[in-house]
Amino acid sequence: MKQVIYRYLDCGILYSGFARAKCKDCGHEYLLAFSCKRQHFCPSCHQKRVVEFGEWLCEGFLKVVPHRHFTFSIPKILRRYFLYDRGLVRELSHCAWDSFVALLLATVPDPDASPGAVIAIQTFGDFLDFKPHCHLLCTDDSFFGSGMFKVAPALDTGSLEKLFQPKVLKMLTSSGFVPAR
Repeated sequence: MKQVIYRYLDCGILYSGFARAKCKDCGHEYLLAFSCKRQHFCPSCHQKRVVEFGEWLCEGFLKVVPHRHFTFSIPKILRRYFLYDRGLVRELSHCAWDSFVALLLATVPDPDASPGAVIAIQTFGDFLDFKPHCHLLCTDDSFFGSGMFKVAPALDTGSLEKLFQPKVLKMLTSSGFVPAR
């Protein structure tokens, strides 16, 4: 951990190393300081990775259709289970996806409906406290066999929460963290 902190403190300082960039046309040149490349610790390097990932999503992955954003979180009392078994965080994203698909298919009951989504797992909050949650960026409805896209009516987030809660409890019960009733 000490090495990560020292590399962060040297991030962007010319004394710690740099590259010289020069324009072939006009001859203008400048020095570009090396970065620490410490994602999730250095705010500058992390933000760069976030922007690159967003650009990659927009340019090569996301279709030009309406999207929605949902955040799936859990109560504080359950967070400790996720702290000691990080595999549960992955399962949390499965619960979020299954809940979203169930709600969408209940709203638009078509067996050919195929929603699209990207789920990002995050394990920290604003104050770097342990707060496992999932961000779901999803299409506003579904694609259909012919490539058509339909926009869904407004989704009830209360219904989404009611679908998500029992899935998380079932996951924790099957993992042995929460006793079965």
